[in-house]
Amino acid sequence: MPQNDYSQYFKELELRLKKETQKENEIYSKSEEIKEPPKKEKRKSKKFKLKSLNLRPILACLFVLIFLISAFYLIFNSFSEEIPISDTQNNASNVKKEEIPEKIEFTNAASVVDLPLSNDAQYAVMVNLSNNEIIMAKNENVRAYPASTTKIMTLLVACENMVSLDDTFTMSLSITDPLFVQGASVAGFLRDEVITVEDMLYGTILPSGADAAVGLAVKIAGSEENFVNLMNKKVKELSLKNTHFANVSGLHSEENYTTAYDMAVILAAAIKNPICKKILSTYQHTTSITPQHPEGILLSSTLFEHMYGNEPETATILGGKTGFVNQSGYCVATFGKANESGNEYILVTFDNSSKWPAFYGQIDLYKQFAK
Repeated sequence: MPQNDYSQYFKELELRLKKETQKENEIYSKSEEIKEPPKKEKRKSKKFKLKSLNLRPILACLFVLIFLISAFYLIFNSFSEEIPISDTQNNASNVKKEEIPEKIEFTNAASVVDLPLSNDAQYAVMVNLSNNEIIMAKNENVRAYPASTTKIMTLLVACENMVSLDDTFTMSLSITDPLFVQGASVAGFLRDEVITVEDMLYGTILPSGADAAVGLAVKIAGSEENFVNLMNKKVKELSLKNTHFANVSGLHSEENYTTAYDMAVILAAAIKNPICKKILSTYQHTTSITPQHPEGILLSSTLFEHMYGNEPETATILGGKTGFVNQSGYCVATFGKANESGNEYILVTFDNSSKWPAFYGQIDLYKQFAK
């Protein structure tokens, strides 16, 4: 082949190679341009996914919060439906009514008779309970020492605060020994004897047992001091203006005082309580059998040991409580009933000179005034 033919061939080859190279470059550049946008989109997609992942805890918390609010709302509504407001208001009003004690107040009759001179009591009052009028009086609002008539309040507070008549208490020397030293009257319970609350109630009133009274105080309130606080709380409830108690037995203390009028209110409150009224009107009671007392203890009323109760003839003395310490003289607080009219009476006499003016004086006063 001639030389010029080869040169032409190489020229054409070189030209064709240039074109193919140029074409490949164009294809490559186009492919790079096509691949680049997906890379950018892929980055954007990753960023979007990252943000979505951070929102999940927040959304979960919101969901839980909404669920709790909804649940609380449903529970509150159901509770409101079960207990209507009107019912709760009625219940509250009922409680308040029960907490307010009935007020006991005595007013003077049109003409109040003085205590007859035949009776040497220094303080006295007689009340007709059919109209709560004072019909006879002497120094009824002057402070005096009540001795064991204090135990009427002890009985009332015990009955209002006890759990059960069948509850028991174990007597201890820490109670009986100090009372023996002070010469207090006792029911006769012994060390380690297990006594029922019922027997201590009777023991407090019938033989005027200080051991039973202190036993009740410790059983119900934990100590005599705590129980005395309950007694003075009751004093306020009854609106008594001239009464304060320092012990449960009536042993003498300058801080243990009352008046004939206030004691009449206390006795009136006590006989409104069925248990108190029954005990105050009982002549004898035998306590439960214990190892210390295999036959029980026969308890007798210090009131009915000196009277039958029917001596007034036109009336009946139904019950009450006696008391004596040197500083108080002989004290008697009783309740009775006129046989003909059925009217009930309370009679309190403090500081008689001896037993017989005290007991027969009460009988004579029922004869004169219980109509």
